[in-house]
Amino acid sequence: ALEEIMKDELEAKKAEGKAEDISVLLKDLGEVPEKLQKDIMGQSNTEVLNRWLKCAARAETIQDFEQKIK
Repeated sequence: ALEEIMKDELEAKKAEGKAEDISVLLKDLGEVPEKLQKDIMGQSNTEVLNRWLKCAARAETIQDFEQKIK
């Protein structure tokens, strides 16, 4: 049981780190809307976050990013 809790906590920390990385990339493009920021930070699925991270790295604008993740 303890091992499972530790695994879950590690996954949550990984997800949080990826979400922060996405935010950093997007902030280079401009002001990140509050709702988008909440959506990013609230996402806990690391597969989704990995896809979003790639989109953020390739996006030319925040709107471009938003279109790619829909």
